[in-house]
Amino acid sequence: MNKLKGITLELEEEVKKAKGNMFASKLIAPLRLVLVWMNGVNQKLAELEQRSGGHFNG
Repeated sequence: MNKLKGITLELEEEVKKAKGNMFASKLIAPLRLVLVWMNGVNQKLAELEQRSGGHFNG
C-alpha cells in the first residue's frame, strides 16, 4: 500500500511542476482525473486492508 501512495504522491508532484508548462497543459486535466481516481483506489485499498486485519497484499 505504501508503494501505491508513493507513486500517487510522486505523480501529483510532477503534475504540479508541469502546470506552468504550456506544452504539457493538455495532459494536465486528464492526469488530474487519474490522480483523483488513484487517490480513491488507494483509499478503498486501505479500507480493505484495515477490514482484513492487514492481511491484504496490495
